[in-house]
Amino acid sequence: MRNYQVIFLFLFPLLTSGYSGYAADTYWQKMTRDEVLELIKNTPEGEIPDLREKDFRGQDMSGVDFRGADFFYTHMRGVNLSGANFANTNLDLAIMLDANLEGANFTNASMNNTSMDGANLKNANLSNTNLVAKMNRADLEGAILVNAMAGANMKNQPMGMIRTQLENANLKNANLEGADLSYCTLRFGKLQNAHLKDVDFTWCDLSMVDFTGADLTGANLTYAKLTGTVFKNIKGKDTLTGLDKARDLNNAVFD
Repeated sequence: MRNYQVIFLFLFPLLTSGYSGYAADTYWQKMTRDEVLELIKNTPEGEIPDLREKDFRGQDMSGVDFRGADFFYTHMRGVNLSGANFANTNLDLAIMLDANLEGANFTNASMNNTSMDGANLKNANLSNTNLVAKMNRADLEGAILVNAMAGANMKNQPMGMIRTQLENANLKNANLEGADLSYCTLRFGKLQNAHLKDVDFTWCDLSMVDFTGADLTGANLTYAKLTGTVFKNIKGKDTLTGLDKARDLNNAVFD
């Protein structure tokens, strides 16, 4: 990781916490929708559109094709990005709090320490993403996260463990087949009728998660925390792995 990226990892919580001081408010370069489209259009073939550290706030960026662009530390809080195409983009440290990302395409995107708390991600496609993000209270109903790599990288933790945060997230009817969610935090998550075949929940905090009607065929619950977790009418109960090693299993709710 580049030195400046490590520095941003330290500064990121301050600059996205609602602080409205001069330095935080003037850091990013503001761009309009027309300016963004012009930049993408004029990017030479074979080069990556440079949208790093830009400010999209107040703009309507819905439906824009951003494929392959670099959004490192770009500010998109509350922006309408519904239907936008972020396939193969770099969204590391991007700020997307409360953004409208309904139906957006994030396939194969890099989303390390991306801030998406409260975002609308209904029916978004996050398949094959490198996703270690903050997504507390996000609405991911019907979203696709097939083979998403959302587990903590235990071999590269210069600042301590960074994990995907999905507390109070809505994942009803979402498809997470084959996703790695190891070490994630999913407390109070809503996963009713979700497709969770072969999902890795190793060491996840699944306290008070509702899995009613979900397909958990082959899911791995080794050392997962199951305080008050609801497993009613689930599919694949007999194929669960690691259930005997799950934490607080006695307080989980089964049929």
